[in-house]
Amino acid sequence: MFNRRTFDRRTLFRGATLGVGGLYLAPFIRQLDAAAINSQRPARVLFFVQGNGLYPAETQPQGIERERTPSILEDRPLADHRMALSLEPLQPYVNKMTMIHGLSGRIARGSHNMGFAALGCWPMGKKDYGETVDAGMARHLGGIYRHVGLGVSNNPMSMTYNVTSAGKGKALPTLLNPVLAHQQFFAAGAAGDARKEFDVDTSLLDFMADDVQRMKARLHGPEREKLDRYLEAFESMSGRQSQLAAMADRIADATPALSDKADYFGVSRTAPTGVFDRLEAQFEIAAGTMIAGLTNTVTVSAGAGPDRIGLDCMASEIGKGSGFIGSHGIGHGGSAAGLTAAECHALIRRKCLEKLAKFIATLESLPEGDGTMMDNTLIVYLSDSAEGHHPVCEEWPLILIGDLGGRLKLGNRYLRYPWYGKPGHRTLASLYLSLLQAVGDKRESFGIPDLAIADLDQSGPLAELIV
Repeated sequence: MFNRRTFDRRTLFRGATLGVGGLYLAPFIRQLDAAAINSQRPARVLFFVQGNGLYPAETQPQGIERERTPSILEDRPLADHRMALSLEPLQPYVNKMTMIHGLSGRIARGSHNMGFAALGCWPMGKKDYGETVDAGMARHLGGIYRHVGLGVSNNPMSMTYNVTSAGKGKALPTLLNPVLAHQQFFAAGAAGDARKEFDVDTSLLDFMADDVQRMKARLHGPEREKLDRYLEAFESMSGRQSQLAAMADRIADATPALSDKADYFGVSRTAPTGVFDRLEAQFEIAAGTMIAGLTNTVTVSAGAGPDRIGLDCMASEIGKGSGFIGSHGIGHGGSAAGLTAAECHALIRRKCLEKLAKFIATLESLPEGDGTMMDNTLIVYLSDSAEGHHPVCEEWPLILIGDLGGRLKLGNRYLRYPWYGKPGHRTLASLYLSLLQAVGDKRESFGIPDLAIADLDQSGPLAELIV
């Protein structure tokens, strides 16, 4: 739960004593100044990647016919249509919502899930082949933490590397334990022993950087060049600590309070797993990092990645009696806890989106410029396994909420592109190009082209989304 005290973010920073962090915070303050005079609105993005498929038939808006293999682009208002059961938590935000069907991603096709390839558009077997779209946007949106990766898993793990990559061999971490994530991002705003430990870490990093600098003066040639890389790493960490220390009051104000359930990992098929409590905690941490100005790019993973196939839970956790629901079993069409596979998928998805809806409500409650934080935010919701548990990837459904501070033509739209292989068909890569170009990355291609449709245009952004 956040302290929702209304505050003027720009005034807060202008009145703060920035000290050593002033130099690092200058770009952020300039961004706030620009937002205040409406010269350029802030921008932030959250990717929510869920495992086990986003089934088009189960998410189709009521009253919109679903042609099997459409030949023309369909673009219509969404606000007059009720959301399907699993998407009902997002109904209040339908005017901000854009549902996109018909984009393919067959280059990423694999078994169970696509892992890094879902956000990277390359063959599934390549774990971190290049830069994923969230990492690419993070480079341009910046932040003390350029990218924050949070998630939940069925297994008692603290961290994994499963959906985001900054480049070949540069997979980025996903923190799976909310308690550890809380300590990682909000220690500078803590009191007592937690703050003392943060200060000790800061002093140690400063000392290490100074020590490396002194050693550098004694070396020459290749040894000195090698030490330069160590020095850059220490100075980067030390600089981050200084930034965080300067923002201590603001971080404290934005720090969510975690429940006792946040660090519970269930391993029993007869007791609640706690997976949705942990997911809610991770969304609260995501909101906190954005509110505090720590980052502008967050990726939340729910049972996604090459080592995951969705979320297991007890039926009681989705409000349906008792019994265990295994993600792998329902992915293969099996019933569980007296529910059909389709019912299990829908109710698990609904529970996850309830947590996302709380995240949206939090950002909507905080003023920014002449609107709210949500007005300058984009949420991208998709599955890492396209349209099914064993996906074909001829269609990769997505839901977008928000318009990135007016940088994209989104909101109150249902878009369905021509079917795979037909004239006018587009791929997931073109959507990602649209997002990247909206934050200033003007590249014309992304990922690896699908050679099976080499005769179709796979370059450039989606014209329908460009302002």
